Amino acid sequence: METKQTNKKLKQMKKMFKKTLFQILALMILATASSYSSFALPKQEIQIEPGIYILVSFAINDESLRSYFNEANCYGAKLVMRGLVGEKSGRNRFAETKTKLEKVGINIDINPNLFKQFGISQVPAVVVVNTDKTIKKISGHITLKKALEIMEVKASGKST
Repeated sequence: METKQTNKKLKQMKKMFKKTLFQILALMILATASSYSSFALPKQEIQIEPGIYILVSFAINDESLRSYFNEANCYGAKLVMRGLVGEKSGRNRFAETKTKLEKVGINIDINPNLFKQFGISQVPAVVVVNTDKTIKKISGHITLKKALEIMEVKASGKST
């Protein structure tokens, strides 16, 4: 009789052991899985080259876009847009963008990160990144030449 009770207890202990072991393994898997997220590479800040950036959008009329493009070429600036032309759900946004750029006769960089990093919500905007990484920016529909003059005046403390 003792043997039957001992066997019964052993079976119960094995069952509890398996259940406990399973719980421990499940916890280890969860702990391991959640620890992997902490090993993700830290989000790196985008390295921005010193220079002049003119941030625009397709909402600006074609003539003004051409004007900014020509000024950008004269001053060695980059003409930058946040994204593609058309609705986000549009099927051929790259093709639409290419067609629009060819029609207007301009080249652009598409870089939404610059808009975010510079905190630009209104276009057109002119941003100057100096070699010491200081940033000057101005928004409004003015020529690049005038924007640079205004920033220089503000930087030097002169008044007009």
